[in-house]
Amino acid sequence: MMHGTFYKVIIQGKFEFGTERSFQKVYQLFLQRSETLYKKEILFKTPETIFFPDEKSLNIGRFIGNSSEKVWKNTISLIEYCAQFSLSGSINAWMTDNGKILHYCHFEPLGDKTSVMLYQEGKKMAEQIGKEQEAIKLLTEAIEKHDRHSQAYEKRAYINFHLKNYDDAIYDFKKSIKYDFMNASSHYGLARSLMIKNDLEAAILALEEATKQSIALQPLYWASRRVKGNCHLELNQFDKAAFEYKLFITRNFPENDPNLKYLSKTWFNYGKTLFALGQLDAALDAFDKSLEKAELNQETNQAEVFMHRGMARKAAGKADYILDLQKAAELGSQSASLLLAEQA
Repeated sequence: MMHGTFYKVIIQGKFEFGTERSFQKVYQLFLQRSETLYKKEILFKTPETIFFPDEKSLNIGRFIGNSSEKVWKNTISLIEYCAQFSLSGSINAWMTDNGKILHYCHFEPLGDKTSVMLYQEGKKMAEQIGKEQEAIKLLTEAIEKHDRHSQAYEKRAYINFHLKNYDDAIYDFKKSIKYDFMNASSHYGLARSLMIKNDLEAAILALEEATKQSIALQPLYWASRRVKGNCHLELNQFDKAAFEYKLFITRNFPENDPNLKYLSKTWFNYGKTLFALGQLDAALDAFDKSLEKAELNQETNQAEVFMHRGMARKAAGKADYILDLQKAAELGSQSASLLLAEQA
């Protein structure tokens, strides 16, 4: 990278410091370091725009701008320095060039404060199968030490979700959002919990917030789009479902993106949506694409795809629709078997 070249940067998130004393300490240190160490060659030259005394936080919201490599490094170093004094929160930062991520940084509290250590230990425990109750205990203790700990509520909510304690999960996700509305993962988790409760309209609203509070560089953004499409499809809101699905399937996901495994299923759902809208040729193309992408997702129900493609071919007046129904029946589709029996 040449010196003086500018790149697009996105920084969003916040840290909470808990006490007035900690807040003032960080604020003064931020001023001191930005002036003496970095000569104000940072992105946030006016601290008052990101420090909020009322909630004792450093809150960037979402910053989008251009930066040189040097100013980026200075700013990131200063954010990392502030993280050690915080009790909760997280900040993410990206530097991009024509949509390609050059640098990505994630910061969260990593100090020796009790609430921070309890949260970090609970977070690790949450990733271990069979350690769910221990993780809940640690995260609950972290919340008791710092009751505005959005991330601790979020982690506890996801554990409750996987344990099928959906009411507890909804409570925790809502608490997490209350203390950090930018926590996109909690909006997404709340939506998934509401879907289990069959409250699809409320789930759609939560997914809208998940997309607003995340950015297109994050897998969560696209997961939210896909799941929102599923909700619209369930509600027979086909135009809205088609809009979400089209955005998802036209995205070029990198090889390590978790959304890749949902491409086949999403093409299938897009096909069902187009079929319902009467766009038969486009629906047939979508079902073809679903079968092409099936190797990316072993969970794709190919019998169901052949079944729906056969129905679409029949509606389009194609005589070979019977071949798809036969294939679906061979793969175990009882619906296809019944249709074939009716044709006999």
